[in-house]
Amino acid sequence: MLQKHYSRAVIGRSYLSFLLGIELLREKNSVLILDDERLEYGDLFSFGLTKLDLAFLKTWGKDMEIKCLSRIEDYVSLRPYQLRIGSRSVLLGGSSWDNLRELYRKFPLLFPFDDFMKTQGVDEKFKDDFDQLTKRLGKNGFRFKGLENSTIEFLLGQSPEIIKDTFYLFKNAIKKNEKEGGQFLYFARSLFHKRFTSSASSVELFHFFICLLSPHYCLKEEELTKDLSEVFVEKGGHFKGTQVREWKFYKSVPWSMELASYEGIIHPHKISFLGSIPKGLPLKVVHHWDRYQSIHFEIGCEDLRITGLNDQWFFWADTSAMGTDAPFWRAYVNEQKIIGQVLYREKPGSKLPFIKAGLEEQLKSEVDEWLPGIREKLGSVDLKMGKEVYLDQSYTFKASSLPQVKDVKLFDYSSPFLKKKLKNVSYFGPLKGCPLGLFGQLLELRDHSKQA
Repeated sequence: MLQKHYSRAVIGRSYLSFLLGIELLREKNSVLILDDERLEYGDLFSFGLTKLDLAFLKTWGKDMEIKCLSRIEDYVSLRPYQLRIGSRSVLLGGSSWDNLRELYRKFPLLFPFDDFMKTQGVDEKFKDDFDQLTKRLGKNGFRFKGLENSTIEFLLGQSPEIIKDTFYLFKNAIKKNEKEGGQFLYFARSLFHKRFTSSASSVELFHFFICLLSPHYCLKEEELTKDLSEVFVEKGGHFKGTQVREWKFYKSVPWSMELASYEGIIHPHKISFLGSIPKGLPLKVVHHWDRYQSIHFEIGCEDLRITGLNDQWFFWADTSAMGTDAPFWRAYVNEQKIIGQVLYREKPGSKLPFIKAGLEEQLKSEVDEWLPGIREKLGSVDLKMGKEVYLDQSYTFKASSLPQVKDVKLFDYSSPFLKKKLKNVSYFGPLKGCPLGLFGQLLELRDHSKQA
């Protein structure tokens, strides 16, 4: 049975919302999490996990005695991925040394590691040092450092010499080879930072470098969310699968929320929204960038070449697509189907039926470039709108020296005459700029729970 009054109502069901809820309970708050399906992350924070992310989550679980989180490795699977930019493809997501070698082979101007590749026995040292670094950064990141205090001096001060040396070579090469470096950053960073930009501070560049070298993991999100929800309820939290039917504010502060379930009206002191775009909710998140929304696709395919590709992800982009309406595609193979997403620029009034034919044709052409001659064996294309959102910061974003969460304004749109800016209402998701991707989102949630 739900209470009538809560310190905090959290809208959006995900493993991140339950992590926030558990920490809010620890700070003596009464917390209600609502599974309103109109606000979801999609798979935004369930693929692209790195060893750094796992070390952070594992430390969180151990320090805060959340047993399932302390066993985070039980909830992930290793997923190598092929990244294709223009005519070059690179296979990543394995061991740190294998990733380093692949990047050196396929993008030698950006990864000038000739001396390292010729040094005998350096591979094992590099792997060991990289593993120790990600564990150290994960632990110290959770225990000591906030997002806006993560300086490049702090990060490099914990790095072994061999990691620092390779990073400096990469950083200098990006600066020296501006055109190729900009294209590489624009596309490859989006895997981890969930936005498109060629501008990067030293901290962002270092984090991206660590992500590139790390094994690539996919999260078994539903399993982790379920187990965290049980921890949340055991600690006194309340969880309900229902929509917010209506809300009311007094002087822009939350007053009441009417739920679509029989419990009716509750009174939260504060409200937090966790997800991508609050579609269908009387909430508007105002930010300053264009954005891309995911469109999911599924194609039947009878070509035998795809049967051996079940354990890999594929990301591809044409360098001429940089900054266009559809810059980036990703896919994986499931039996005789190719399943994936295209990121498409949002435009006022645009709907999927208006762009469907063009997307289908472009998709078949892209897949045929990936596996030449496969087009004749492709079946019909099924397209639907996704939940994931990426920001386009190509033209309006300049990286600051420290990764900062950008302010967004939240407005009440429950009536066309209101449009009031809200207080005691917070939003966590990609529309805030998503500095450092999942790692940055975890830091922000941890810090917010202590300030609540």
